[in-house]
Amino acid sequence: MGAVTFLKRMAGLDRQEAPGSGTFDHAKAQEYEWRNNAVVIRDHFPEVYSAVEADRAAGGLWYRAEHQFFEGDEALYADFVARVRDRKCLEVGSGPFGFLPPLSWIKNRIVIEPLADKYRAAQLEQLGKTFFTDDLKVYATNAEALLPELVATIDGAIICRNALDHCEDALTILHNLSRYAKAGCYFLLWTDIWHLDGHDDGHHNITKSPEILDALLSGLGFDVIKNIKPVRESGYLEYGCVALKR
Repeated sequence: MGAVTFLKRMAGLDRQEAPGSGTFDHAKAQEYEWRNNAVVIRDHFPEVYSAVEADRAAGGLWYRAEHQFFEGDEALYADFVARVRDRKCLEVGSGPFGFLPPLSWIKNRIVIEPLADKYRAAQLEQLGKTFFTDDLKVYATNAEALLPELVATIDGAIICRNALDHCEDALTILHNLSRYAKAGCYFLLWTDIWHLDGHDDGHHNITKSPEILDALLSGLGFDVIKNIKPVRESGYLEYGCVALKR
């Protein structure tokens, strides 16, 4: 399996959207997520879990400098690893695999994922193993709801990958994340911002302008270090960046 294909699978980018009403409905969005990700778990979880375990056994960190966000920038990747290893990190909308759940070398990991309990149960039923282990703090709730106990506590990194356009209120979520982040916290963000062929009931358009996202993040106290390349060639307008909280 090629690296790009594998990363798309991990981030849930290799699935196809079905036509919908074009009106976002949170309940339907959750149904969509579970329906698609149940198939992803069934078809790919054993392979992905084995790959993560093999990499860990070989002394790897699973996520590497050549992968999405770092794009081969070894210095940025090294700084990120040093920053997050012993600090508190948060992922929003991890899906069944996510960024943080496989990274057990990060000592303090938190995930906001409404379907986490279903993902855990499905993985355990299939393989007797799960990425949603007991050392991973999970909030099985919508990211639009502010969690007061997280405010000004995340000092390592916040990851939000392929999630914002699956939510009802992307701007509220970004505001919440800015409140969670302490100065020096990394923010790794990637999302579709516009579905050029229309979106289904599980998705939401945000804006057609990447520059608006840059300005919004700046207003929320994040300095964008770099914008990352699009993952796909057509059908979507995307936005991705690595940022630091001021």
